[in-house]
Amino acid sequence: MPPTRSPLDLDHDTMRRLGYRVTDVVADHLASLREQPAFTSITRDAADELIAAPPPERGADFDTLLDTLRTRVFPHAAREPHPGFIAYVPSCPTFPAVMGDWLATGFNFFAGVWPVAAGPNDVELVVLDWFRQWLGMPAGAGGILTTGGSGANLTAMIAARHQAVGDDAARIARLCVYMSDQTHSSAIRSAWIAGVPRANVRLLPSDGQFRLSTPALAAALAADRAAGLIPLAVVANGGTTNTGAVDPLPDIADLCAREHVWMHVDAAYGGFAILTDQGRAALAGIGRADSVTVDPHKWLYVPFECGCLMVREPARLKAAFQIYPDYLRDAESVGEEVNFADYGEQLTRYARALKVWLNVSYFGVAALRDAIACSMSLAEHAEHAARATGVMEIMSPATLGILCFRLHPRGTDDPAVLDELNQRVNAAVNASGRYFISSTRIRGAFSLRICPIGFRTTKEDVEGVVRMVAGGA
Repeated sequence: MPPTRSPLDLDHDTMRRLGYRVTDVVADHLASLREQPAFTSITRDAADELIAAPPPERGADFDTLLDTLRTRVFPHAAREPHPGFIAYVPSCPTFPAVMGDWLATGFNFFAGVWPVAAGPNDVELVVLDWFRQWLGMPAGAGGILTTGGSGANLTAMIAARHQAVGDDAARIARLCVYMSDQTHSSAIRSAWIAGVPRANVRLLPSDGQFRLSTPALAAALAADRAAGLIPLAVVANGGTTNTGAVDPLPDIADLCAREHVWMHVDAAYGGFAILTDQGRAALAGIGRADSVTVDPHKWLYVPFECGCLMVREPARLKAAFQIYPDYLRDAESVGEEVNFADYGEQLTRYARALKVWLNVSYFGVAALRDAIACSMSLAEHAEHAARATGVMEIMSPATLGILCFRLHPRGTDDPAVLDELNQRVNAAVNASGRYFISSTRIRGAFSLRICPIGFRTTKEDVEGVVRMVAGGA
């Protein structure tokens, strides 16, 4: 007698039918993005009216469920791959990368230890070595793919702390971490979680180009040493989220080497710009860092979640994270085999590398390089268009694909009035549905901000945003 099939085990034809249905939904969505609004949202109460329900005792038809998602859930969200989505730092995955994600989840590889996922884990090692070469890190450097930049920054901070003071609570209480006031909040949170006292996280004023000042950094290190504190790490920026600024990496590397302080570069946003000539010049010196965060789900066009931490000496990660309980003795790595669970906080982790490998292999580095270069040129084009209006103020010039600007009509110079005006413009642009932009504060002043890094965004799109802002939206 054939074995009884579990009701949870779908037959081959059913799986194909459902899979094709989902593929059609995704393909239809991506092919019609320009006809959709870039951003829509609803209140929690309205969402509950549409979605909230008790779990069903009996299952429902898949097509009915998919229709519920298509009509009640999916419309009420931003569409990050949309050509008009130029807010924050967008994620704009290619379709082959989406398929790589589907393969990873469909096969459900357990990528925490080598013996049960040797093939997928070797793909991760291959991808990590691509990144090592691009960043100019030495042979032997390695790392781990993470949930995102926040996870990568935290992993680096814990490794730095372990290397510096181990588990000595008294010394941990004396640790200090240094970064500019433009650094991403995840770096601050990483220091907190790693046990660095909040009062010892030094946010140093940035210079006129929004970069960490090396003289100010040197002075802070000296002052803390004189006070009996322990400088742990410097977090340098390889493209800030606010303005795209890159800290003076060679100077910081020299200082960190002299002071024996861990140098971490948060290049979650800008790191893959190094594939271009412009980005390589801006990020010169990044390969000298002890650790670097990059995010493939930003400028390498793969879906969430996919961050990466690269470390000059991977053994430092292993020293901080490796643990072998009895139930994992069978999975202990041997020789050149790598258990990625030894390099970070996750034991259960999926094969994120497949989407990166498939994306890069399908398109080739040249196509990705051209797309990144195009993004940077779009921000520069937007800056030229904004200047040409005569009613715009450039708050931060186009840098690594980010531009900050605001409407500043002639004769309107009151800071509060300008802030209120641009808040209204920001809201009006986003309410139009054609575009979705974001805002920030530049030296305390409200600023509009665009980051046109999606590969579908065109010159016409950024010109349209500028026109809308210039017209008061």
